[in-house]
Amino acid sequence: MPPIVSELIKFTLAHGFKLDSPVFAQLRNVAVANGVKEQYYGTCTDTPNTLFWVIRPLESPVFRNAVKALDVEGKPENYYLPFAHDSLPRPLSLPSVRACEPSHCVASSSLTDPLQCFLHIKSTADQKSLAYSLNKTFTDCYYAEGFTGGHWSTASNDDKMNYYYLGWESRDFHRAFTKTDLFALELNNLMPHRDGGGANFMKMTQQLN
Repeated sequence: MPPIVSELIKFTLAHGFKLDSPVFAQLRNVAVANGVKEQYYGTCTDTPNTLFWVIRPLESPVFRNAVKALDVEGKPENYYLPFAHDSLPRPLSLPSVRACEPSHCVASSSLTDPLQCFLHIKSTADQKSLAYSLNKTFTDCYYAEGFTGGHWSTASNDDKMNYYYLGWESRDFHRAFTKTDLFALELNNLMPHRDGGGANFMKMTQQLN
């Protein structure tokens, strides 16, 4: 399968925003008109004024201006996340997922039931020497009960930002994993080298065109 780049856009929403908002529907239509066949979007369980949208990158000025306009401050965050082949970030056929807590987590049981986590490495850290630990924080999940799959990527527009799409059958399964010795070991290995991180739990809607 071919490599792909997934763009993750994070919005801070105005009070009263609804996912079925005509403004956001029009923005998704603009993406479709520009050739986007697959997109995922959802608000966070813990911070419902935060919207995540996953699409193929579009650099049209009209599209970019519309993206800025949806953010209450006009400054949405965006990260370009490359994957070795197109099956890695795609949703699996799973039950509902939602969890993450390592660093900055935007996780996903895949993209439709995600827990997204992110971990930002200090500018003074040697990311190459940390590659093994960064990968292991993800692969260790495969030994955990309730883990349903996912993958991770280093953002091409910020090589210190690492995003994890992680899937869990429930938030409780993820919580249980965060209390294990294995989780503590891997997180402790990365702690001195990170300056940010977190997690967002959500249920995302898939739109195919």
